[in-house]
Amino acid sequence: MWTRKRTPSRRSLRPLAEGLETRQVLSAYSTIPSAVVSGTDADGDRWTMTLYGPGTLNVVDPTGQAFTQANAATPDLIHTITVAGTVTHASRLVGRVEAAAGGDGKVFFQNLNVQNNGAFGQIDANNVQRRGNTAQNGIALVDMPDFWLGRNSPSASTISSDIHSGFFLAGGITAPEGINVLRFGGVDVNYTPAGATPLVNSAQKNEFVVNLGLPVSTGTTIIVDSVTTNAGTSVASGSTTPTVNQQSVTFLVSGRINLFQANQINGNTAPGLAPTQFNPSATTPTAGGTYLVSQGADVTGQIGYVRVGGAATNFTTFALASSIFSGSPGDVLDPKVTNFLIGGETNNVMLIAPGGSRDVSFGRGMDNVVINSQWIEHLHANRGAVNSKVTVSRTLDNLKLGGDLVNSLIQSGYTQTLSAEANSPGSAFSAGGGAFNGVAPKAIDSRTFNSFAGQSLPSAHGGGGINAQIAGSVVNSVVSVSVDPDPSGLNDPGEFQQVTSKRFPFGAPENVVLPRGYIYAKIEGEVDNSAIQGTLVSPDVPSNTAFFAKHVDVVKGATFPPKVDSAPFNRKLQYGKAQNALKGLWKV
Repeated sequence: MWTRKRTPSRRSLRPLAEGLETRQVLSAYSTIPSAVVSGTDADGDRWTMTLYGPGTLNVVDPTGQAFTQANAATPDLIHTITVAGTVTHASRLVGRVEAAAGGDGKVFFQNLNVQNNGAFGQIDANNVQRRGNTAQNGIALVDMPDFWLGRNSPSASTISSDIHSGFFLAGGITAPEGINVLRFGGVDVNYTPAGATPLVNSAQKNEFVVNLGLPVSTGTTIIVDSVTTNAGTSVASGSTTPTVNQQSVTFLVSGRINLFQANQINGNTAPGLAPTQFNPSATTPTAGGTYLVSQGADVTGQIGYVRVGGAATNFTTFALASSIFSGSPGDVLDPKVTNFLIGGETNNVMLIAPGGSRDVSFGRGMDNVVINSQWIEHLHANRGAVNSKVTVSRTLDNLKLGGDLVNSLIQSGYTQTLSAEANSPGSAFSAGGGAFNGVAPKAIDSRTFNSFAGQSLPSAHGGGGINAQIAGSVVNSVVSVSVDPDPSGLNDPGEFQQVTSKRFPFGAPENVVLPRGYIYAKIEGEVDNSAIQGTLVSPDVPSNTAFFAKHVDVVKGATFPPKVDSAPFNRKLQYGKAQNALKGLWKV
């Protein structure tokens, strides 16, 4: 027979539930619409924007006239979308387009501003209250996949960009307190409304800026269909020298980027028109192309996943521990890049990871790729590598190429100033440097003397190592670990000066080969460096020499190529745990 167990007489030690922290998580997306605005695009496409949860919504055309029910059927262009009074954990903006019979199904807008004016935070941020509320002036979701960022104004911009010096602001998206998930069609600098002058013919540099602040939680996700940049030339009055005018796009995110995903990144690589961060011999830096930057704010910049399903052209990615405006004193180990994937063809793709990168993958080979990283855990390409440069400060643990290594440099064990290579902010007295300002990162064949370090950088140190498998041949390429080809800094004996004319190639007796460097490689094809003997490779070594380190172990044999996701994808991309908070968001 069941009997009730007696309750102990002493109850003073019974545990109590602790008070929850003031931070709120993404768990209560509102389904209540607070504002709805509709309109008709210039080619007849019908669009509707709905704001759910707290906040208000305003949409105006290029003349400043608001879209209302009275003019919703009148074809017009969207100039600015303003969202105000939102709460991060509850508010979301959803845009839908109904394509007309003769329309393209795309609706262009010039500006989207998510204002941070919903509530003030506590006066004393250090005063933690159990029932206190943290001000959340961002927005959880902006979901408008058929809305595209482009310039709708008929005249050229007269507003200088605060991001890149010498550029004018063509339009953009601004959210000082962040957007957890931003999904829109993308950016197209070539879009030109009726009666307007194309940006590429505006005789000035222009850029679109997507500037997202630090959200209260979860980080930032950006999903677009494509980004298109361009470049043109103009000749100033009284001059005969053409000026290159870049039309670029910058994604600037404070804090962690959980995911940046695009189907395609387009750009102009015509001779003389490509951004100069991809040209070490350029004398006049001209930043351009598509930039993806994770910068430090209250937390350090960090990138989880970068996924470009198709081709990528003129695409520059990096993470920083500090703001792009304040700079950094040197290499910082925090801003890492976890996964970087280009599924299609590459042409001028750059990755700079001061804190290192885990998985870097290319579905159709590494063509014209530049990587400067603290370390790389996996570097895989289904095909080979052509005209590419990889410089790693520490180890390159797993290099797998499914084809030939041609006209490329792979280096490990070289000191770099990676934060400065990414971005060196300008001042009132000097122009900015780094890839963000159009200056190509330094590699072993383009070293420059650093007065602070007292040597040419990148310079060899003993902490390098490479494990490689190459399912092809090595042609006119150098793979080196902790070998300094020009170590002394002496041009004439007894006289210290910056080396300018004298350069010792790899394999020369003057090389300094540090004792800990190692290369373990398996190659399926042949090695032929005959075309670079006397320049990068010394004539003192055979023409089939391409690997330089203290310990070199190269064997020949069959090598299995990697299996990287490539375009068109034959299986669904798997999202990581960082995206768990976003599951079901689209169906709310």
